[in-house]
Amino acid sequence: MSIRLDGDPRRDKILHAALAVFARYGFKRASMEDVAGEAGISRPALYQSYENKAAIFAALAVALGQASCDAAEAAWPADLAFEEGLAAAGLALHGLSWQAIHTSPHGAELMATNSALVGDVVAAIDSRMQALVEARLTNSVPPALQALQARAITAALHGLKSQATSYEDLAALITQFARLIGAGLPLATPA
Repeated sequence: MSIRLDGDPRRDKILHAALAVFARYGFKRASMEDVAGEAGISRPALYQSYENKAAIFAALAVALGQASCDAAEAAWPADLAFEEGLAAAGLALHGLSWQAIHTSPHGAELMATNSALVGDVVAAIDSRMQALVEARLTNSVPPALQALQARAITAALHGLKSQATSYEDLAALITQFARLIGAGLPLATPA
């Protein structure tokens, strides 16, 4: 993976190693020794950066979430057509995490661990994506509906992620969803 997960090269190396180890063994079976070995550092050196594997997992979730949000925002400039931007941003947001989780034989465990340990990170990612969608709806939807529609679109993207059977399927689902939403704007009228 070529993304920077943390500003510190040492912590970056650890997080990349942890991603590989968690994908290989799952959260429960992974050990600090496994992460240290993958990173090419000693366990004491690893403990200088992270107190335990839950702290590593949380830092990894934050870093991947920020990287995914940054990628989504970069993929959807304000002048891009809504459906094209939504497709690009949706895949940028969810593609990286989908690949990390669903290409691992421990995907279900990693998802459960993610929900248990870092639910607040997921909420922050959703809020950031919702704000992006809402900003892109400003010229298409009445102001009273923008937040509601942005929330609905963001929630629907999660559903698509859970239904995808491959990365290609995820891309196809998100693209089709974006076309449907783009064709339906405005999605509703004020009551």
